[in-house]
Amino acid sequence: RWGGEVLCLFVWSPDEEGNDEGASWAPGEASRVWLHHSLASLDRDMRRRYGGGGVLFARGPHAESVAAAAQTVNATTVFASTRYEPAHVEGDERTRRALAERGIELITLPGHLLFDREKIRVDMERERYFFGTLMPFVHAAEKFGGKPGTPSPAPPTAPIAHGSGGAGESTLASLGLIPPSDAAYDWSAGLRAEWDMSESGATEAWAQFKRMGLAGYEDGHGRCDLTAKSSTSVLSPYLRFGQLSPRRVYAELRDVRFGGTDFGGAEGRRLSRTFWHRLYRREFAYWQIGVFPRLAVESWRSHYEQRRDWRWPERDPAAAEDLRRWQKGQTGFPVVDAGMRRLVRTGWMHQTERMLAATFLVDYLNVHWSHGARWFHDYLVDADLAINSMMWQNAGKSGLDQWDVFAGGLAPDGSARTHDPTGETIARYIPELAGLPPGHLRHRPWEASAKTLRAAGVTIGDTYPARIVADVDAARARMSAGVLEVRAREVAKAAAAAAEEAGPPSEDDEQTERGGRTDVLVDRRTDVLVDVFTGADYVVAPPGSTVAADGRLLPLSTRKEFKRALAQAESGGGARSAMGAARDWALARLDVAATGAGSSGRGCEPSADETGSARAADIGRKRAARAAAAGHSHSHS
Repeated sequence: RWGGEVLCLFVWSPDEEGNDEGASWAPGEASRVWLHHSLASLDRDMRRRYGGGGVLFARGPHAESVAAAAQTVNATTVFASTRYEPAHVEGDERTRRALAERGIELITLPGHLLFDREKIRVDMERERYFFGTLMPFVHAAEKFGGKPGTPSPAPPTAPIAHGSGGAGESTLASLGLIPPSDAAYDWSAGLRAEWDMSESGATEAWAQFKRMGLAGYEDGHGRCDLTAKSSTSVLSPYLRFGQLSPRRVYAELRDVRFGGTDFGGAEGRRLSRTFWHRLYRREFAYWQIGVFPRLAVESWRSHYEQRRDWRWPERDPAAAEDLRRWQKGQTGFPVVDAGMRRLVRTGWMHQTERMLAATFLVDYLNVHWSHGARWFHDYLVDADLAINSMMWQNAGKSGLDQWDVFAGGLAPDGSARTHDPTGETIARYIPELAGLPPGHLRHRPWEASAKTLRAAGVTIGDTYPARIVADVDAARARMSAGVLEVRAREVAKAAAAAAEEAGPPSEDDEQTERGGRTDVLVDRRTDVLVDVFTGADYVVAPPGSTVAADGRLLPLSTRKEFKRALAQAESGGGARSAMGAARDWALARLDVAATGAGSSGRGCEPSADETGSARAADIGRKRAARAAAAGHSHSHS
C-alpha cells in the first residue's frame, strides 16, 4: 500500500555481492570499511532528522530479508537504487521475481547514473571519432540516454518505522562489514583520519570544490601535491556510495547561477571542460561493463591476452616478488612509490598517481593488468568495478583507449614531474627521502651525490630500496615487442587466409549469376583483429552497443607507436608483403562496419582531433609554460 510508515532497510548478503573468481568481485576491504562508517552516519542522521527507527539492518539473502522486513509494516512496494555490476544485475532480477511471488513489487530507481545505459547505442555511421573514444559515447548518451533528472531535496519530515526485532534483523556491527584484519590491526585508522565518511562530508567536499577548486581545475587537476588545496575534487568515494548524487553535480554545473559574480555568472561546466567530461567518463565506464560484462577479467582487445611478454605472478616467483614490491611502494622509483604508499595509508590516489603506478606495473614490470586491478579494488575507498576495470584495461593497452595522449608522459624515472614539481608528495609519503633538497633529486635520488645522500640520511639499497628495474628503456621495449608480436600475428592470419582462398571456388561456396558473371557468396569474417590498411586494432561490437554495427568489426584508436612499429616490421619484406596480399581479401571477407571516419572495409582514418590530441597539445603548452616559470622541465606528451 502507499502512504503510512516508511521502513529504511539495508541488507548485507555476502554471497550475492560477487566473488573473486567471477566477473563481479565482492567489495574490497577498504570499500567495506567506508560502507560500514557511511551506514553508521546515515543511521544517526535519519534518527536525528526524522526520529523513528533509523536504518534497519539485516544479513542474509536479499529476497527473504526484504520480504520479512516488508511484512513487519504490511508493505507491498519496495524501492531501491538500481545497481549495475553484473552480479548485482542478475541478483536483483532474482530478488524481483522472488518478491513478486510474495505479492511485493520491487521498483528500482536510476539515481546512481545520469543516463539510462540500457538505451544508449553509439551511431558509428555518424561519428568522426573511433568507437571507444569518449565523444561518440557522449553524443549517444545525450541522444538516447534520456534527460538526467534533477534530484529532489530530502523531505523535511518522514514517518520512519521501527523494526520489529524479529528474525533476520541485525545490528550494523553484526553485519560483518569490517574486515577481520582491520578488527585485529586497525589498519583503517589512516582512512578514518583522512575522510569524513558521511553525507555531510560529501556535501562539504562538493561545496569546497565549487568554492576553491573548479575554477582552477582545468590547469591544476594534474597536480597531486595540491589536493589539500582542492586541485582535485576528491568526490569519487561519495559518488561511489551514493552520498553525493551525480545528478546534483550535473544539474548545478549546468546552472548559469553556479558561477555567481565571481565567475561572471558562467555555467560551472564551462569553467572546466575536463571536470565536466569526468562525469561522462564515469557513465562511459558503466556503459562498458553493461555491454561487456566481463570487463574486469577479459580484455576488449582479445588478441592482447596472448602477449608473451606478460608475466604471471601466480606461476613466476620473480614476478610475484616484483608485484609485492609494487604493492608496498618499494620499487625504488619515488613517483610510483609515493602513490602506492598513499593508497595503503589513505585508501585513495590522485588520478596521475594511479596512471603512473598502473603504467609502471604493466609497461615496465610486464605484469598483467588484472593483478593491478585487483589490488586497487581491495585498497581504494572509491573502488568501483566498472571504473577501475576500464582504467586498468586502458593502462594495459587492452582497453578501448590506449592512453595515446599520455604516451611518453608516464615514465617512472622522474623525468615527468609536473604533477609534483618539488617532490612535496614524495616527501610526505616517503619520509626517508624528505631530507633531500626539493626538486628533481626527490624524484631521482640515484642522481644525488654521496655527500647529499649522507646529509639527507639516505642510503640507496638500505634506507630506500634500489630501483627494481635497472634499464627502464629495455623493460618498456619488451612491452612494445609483445604488442607488436600479437598484432603482426593478426596480419599473418589475414595473409594466410588470403593465400588459402586465392584458388578457384570450392564446392562448398554458394554461387550466383550477376550480369553474366559468377559471384561467390561467402560469409563475412570477424576473426582478424588488426586493420590491414591502417594498422589500427579491431573489436567486435558487442550486442546492444551500437545503432547498426553490433557483431561487426569496428576500428579502435590505436597508439601511433604501435602502428609505426607494425609498419616498420612490414617494411622488412615478409610482413609488408603479407599485409599487401591481405588487403583485397580483407575488403571481400572482413565484416567491417562503416563509420563516419572511413568507408566500410577500407579502414578508418582518425579525424584531426580523434583522440583529443589538439586539446592535449593545448594543455601541454600551458603546462610547459608553468613548468618553465617554476624552473623545471615539462615532459608530458
